[in-house]
Amino acid sequence: MQLTFSPRSRLPFIKKTKNTMDDDTTNSEDINNTSTESFATADSREQNYVKTRCLQPQEVLSLDQKLNRIIVIQQTDQSYHQALEDIRDQTIISILVEPSFYGRHCKTSVIVIATANNTYVFDLKALGVIFPELCLLLEAEYPRKILHYSHRICDLLLHQHKLIINGICDTFVALCVARQDRSHCSLQDAIAIVLEISPTELTCHEITSANESVRTFTARPLSKGQLRYLAKLAILQHRLHDTLIYGNICSGLLEMSGKFSCEFNKQRKSDEVAMKMHPGSTAGFDCINPYYKISTSIE
Repeated sequence: MQLTFSPRSRLPFIKKTKNTMDDDTTNSEDINNTSTESFATADSREQNYVKTRCLQPQEVLSLDQKLNRIIVIQQTDQSYHQALEDIRDQTIISILVEPSFYGRHCKTSVIVIATANNTYVFDLKALGVIFPELCLLLEAEYPRKILHYSHRICDLLLHQHKLIINGICDTFVALCVARQDRSHCSLQDAIAIVLEISPTELTCHEITSANESVRTFTARPLSKGQLRYLAKLAILQHRLHDTLIYGNICSGLLEMSGKFSCEFNKQRKSDEVAMKMHPGSTAGFDCINPYYKISTSIE
């Protein structure tokens, strides 16, 4: 599988700019704030751009390998219990629910959960219900759950399955904070923007089918194309979260950490380094801003 990286001319609010501060794999994108509501606490500098990061060759290879070992769960067998063990061992997971766009007005067909190494497609039409063991994991604070448009998914799970999801980190919320704008942006578009993936790589022919049950994943059996599509979105949603949080919202924290980690590397004389490594040493502390934090409130 090859992913094609290309400019996203189909997304009108994107304007490509060159950022000389970043490496070849990172760009800055100026995003025009077309939202009717802007953040009340938006910085006067209006740095409404999102740093993007395309997938590296090893990440593309990893994605391809994961897409070749999608685990479909249709009964509470050994695969089901192994999936629960894997999910339980994670600190954060990526979740996709289809269909979910209309919340409580939808009937859950599939729940896709991507962990660090595996992707599980829980076929709710075959399983019938979300069993208690999985419910406990979804309701717990940990593992953290990466969702997009979580308000729609949580409304569905509450009214259809009596589930209250906790430990949520919403990639739409993170994107809004990163670009300082509250315009709509689907998961597919967010992935295309932030990870620089051509939108044509984020679809399958079933999505354009005239058959609604195929488009909403309620028809059975699910095709290989549908399974790969769902798994790819769940896996890339995890990467989207990582880039938005660590590449944008917490980028200043990472920069301070990088400077702090190199404090002794710039010292050539070993005896001087030894003097600065005593237990009470504050060497390198000057590069830390203890008052640094991201604070954005919505009125």
